Amino acid sequence: MAAALYQTRMSYFSFLRQHFGFLLFGFLMMGLSNFGQTFFISLYSAEIRAEFGLTNAGFGGLYSAMTLLSAFAMVYTGRFIDSWSLRRFTVFVLLALAGGCVLMGGTQHIAALGLALFMLRHFGQGLASHTGMTSAARAFSQRRGQAVSLVQLGYASFEGFLPLLTVLVVAWLGWQQSWFFYAAIILAIALPLQSWLVGFEPKPEAEASEAETAKQADRSDVLRDRRFYMVLPLYLAPPFLLTGMFFHQVQLADARDWPIAALAAAFTLYALSKTVVSLITGPMIDKYAALRLMPFGAIPLVLAFSLLMVPQDIFGAATPFVYMGLIGINLGTAGPISGGLWPELFGTKHLGAIRSLTSPIVIMSTAAAPVLFGAAIDAGAGFDVLAFAGVVFIIAAAVLAFLVPVDKLAR
Repeated sequence: MAAALYQTRMSYFSFLRQHFGFLLFGFLMMGLSNFGQTFFISLYSAEIRAEFGLTNAGFGGLYSAMTLLSAFAMVYTGRFIDSWSLRRFTVFVLLALAGGCVLMGGTQHIAALGLALFMLRHFGQGLASHTGMTSAARAFSQRRGQAVSLVQLGYASFEGFLPLLTVLVVAWLGWQQSWFFYAAIILAIALPLQSWLVGFEPKPEAEASEAETAKQADRSDVLRDRRFYMVLPLYLAPPFLLTGMFFHQVQLADARDWPIAALAAAFTLYALSKTVVSLITGPMIDKYAALRLMPFGAIPLVLAFSLLMVPQDIFGAATPFVYMGLIGINLGTAGPISGGLWPELFGTKHLGAIRSLTSPIVIMSTAAAPVLFGAAIDAGAGFDVLAFAGVVFIIAAAVLAFLVPVDKLAR
């Protein structure tokens, strides 16, 4: 194990030295997406509800509506990354994201609030992360897994310090004025920096395989390809099931007699295992292919849910940590695998259009999960029943993905 970690570390160092500028570009795009992520906007929930006289349900309904609208719009806007230059698309995304921040800072009407939420969700959570993942996945063929793993760290890195920054800036400027500060950061620092870093985009790798050159499916080809529908259930399983579980995690803690403090502390292990496993998974994708690894990456999630199916905690007080650690391992594999899967199956020429089709499907599934899980809980279903249903779904989806032929991958 130690030898494998050492080889992984040296492989990443070599890769970073060679392509640091462009990997930093992707890393920062993923980080900048946090300005439109739920955890960040939710930091302003109390102020927004007080300012506009909204209830929790009212603000949640508006937020969900703008999120779904953003997902539908991305089917159209996300494909421009295939036909525009990457620099032009990046400037478009960052200018619009800054515009969303300005609108949030100056809004005085509920309609303007809705538009601001749409812009933050669409150009932040949607297109900024879309830019980082798509550009990294299509720039590298032989080391795509490593590229995606490194770029994804941008999201977690920004997630670690943005809440603290928000507290300080709001205390300094006020909640609405803080959004002008974010817009200034994007325009004065991020925009010129990313416009420069995008110049380090590598040319298509000479060693790209003949299969990848030959197979360049567009979105219509994807929708007619049975392989898409064979891998889609497992692709959706982690975001759908875990969104449902995380949204109702307080009820889960109560049902299992887990102290809330223990569950909160377990998130540290979750984040650590997710990061470490993500970095290990990257080189494994480059060696074995994302499609081959995908069914095996589901095993930790099956084990995590299995812990909820037994009446007593078999690991005692450590059970929440084991549960969250297994989930972190699952997401640590799922992230890089999702980044490498579509290029392997369908090539990179229309990758932006393909990802702009799959990302809204994920968003819609995560929007539905809290409602469906909540309805099941209200109907009397325990978390053991929900976990059992999740395990059955994951195993069936993993078997279906395992049956996808691997002899015609675009690698």
